[in-house]
Amino acid sequence: MNTPVLIAFGANIDPERNLALGVARLHAICGVSAISTVYRTTAVAGPDAPPDLPLPDFLNGALQLQGDWDPATLRERLKSIERERGRQPRQPGWAPRPLDLDIALMGSLRLHTPTLTLPDPDIPARAFLAIPLAELAPNLIHPTLHLTLLTLAQRFPPDPAAFHPDPAVTARLRAIIPL
Repeated sequence: MNTPVLIAFGANIDPERNLALGVARLHAICGVSAISTVYRTTAVAGPDAPPDLPLPDFLNGALQLQGDWDPATLRERLKSIERERGRQPRQPGWAPRPLDLDIALMGSLRLHTPTLTLPDPDIPARAFLAIPLAELAPNLIHPTLHLTLLTLAQRFPPDPAAFHPDPAVTARLRAIIPL
């Protein structure tokens, strides 16, 4: 079948180092076929976050794998790489993290389990997901919304203060993978 598998990535604890090591490890295990532009994204605290919690910016993007992956097996590989980089399980979504790797889309697969929902339900609501995913697969149809990823990405107005490309980090990550 060889369905495109799109992985969202992010980090805000030593992000350049952790993303470089995480992407290199993912490529060694799974094979990376494309990497999006990396974006610097302002972190947003959740309503239950301590008011004085420092929240450094995230570096976010997406990458593509090719192959026939079992979603549960792939998810476990991603979580294993996160743990290698020091990620603590079961942290709040707003918590700082050394590495975050999530399956965003696996072609047209729709799945809902206690540990994995595909497609990622946050794609239509978060620019840091929609825009990098659309860069990699603009014509891929979102399996529940029936819109292309490009159409979803175009819904986000430009916000250079909170979300902007980081060409230097993008070049460093792309240099890791011989694409």
